[in-house]
Amino acid sequence: MVVSRRARPDREHEFERWIQRLHAAAHEAPGHLRSDVRAPNERHPEEWTIVYQFDSVESREAWINSPARTALLEDGRDLVDGVATEQVLAMAHVPEPVTAVASFRLGPHSQKRFATFVADVRAALASFDGYLDSQVFEPVEGVQEDTVIAFSFESRADLDAWLNSSERTQLLETIEPHVDGERVINVVDDLAGSMGHSFGGWFRGVGDERPVRRWKQASIILLALFPTALTLALLRGWLLPDLPLVPTVLVSNVIGIVVLTWFLMPTLTRVFDAWLRR
Repeated sequence: MVVSRRARPDREHEFERWIQRLHAAAHEAPGHLRSDVRAPNERHPEEWTIVYQFDSVESREAWINSPARTALLEDGRDLVDGVATEQVLAMAHVPEPVTAVASFRLGPHSQKRFATFVADVRAALASFDGYLDSQVFEPVEGVQEDTVIAFSFESRADLDAWLNSSERTQLLETIEPHVDGERVINVVDDLAGSMGHSFGGWFRGVGDERPVRRWKQASIILLALFPTALTLALLRGWLLPDLPLVPTVLVSNVIGIVVLTWFLMPTLTRVFDAWLRR
């Protein structure tokens, strides 16, 4: 349900506080999945919008007719200019996708074998429940030395089924003799994204009119993730070459998530904002 309202002139600050209270109250409603407040922008000046998502029509109706919402609407009556507009969309609720990014460096003269490996991997992936898509990014001299594969599943459970499968283990054994150094894999798990955004939190506020295309989200994530993973692998090899595998993966993922969430992704989404919106 999408509800839009305009604030009365000279009461915008009171209106903003009130609409945030309305938004917060919805989170306590039974069946509420998520909601998002969108402030006025250049395309919708002076119009505040709340996008609600509930698990059923009954839950939505219960919220609309609830005493808590009725009381809040009465409190904000003098703050709203005109009549609120409401739109209702019925849609299936599906889990947020999850993407894994694997990178490794091939030995010399291994490209032909790798092409066969990729075809075998994609054939195996297609047989697993929840598989969505995969992309291969080949090395670019002077920019990207590793080969990178990104693959997405509908949920973390589906991804884990692939990661722990005997099919994947067998495929990795076939390519292992052709790999120089270590293989690196990172999981981008988006459990708290906004509606329609595969990597919601990182792209919140981008593409207000429609979700950012998934391939663009994946491209920006890869642009941030690959140099981060590569740098961490090099630093670990230099500073702690004998660190066991499990603490290596744990520390690398913790540092990587911190770097991406608070440094690289906010910067990249600002720099590429116009491109992401197209």
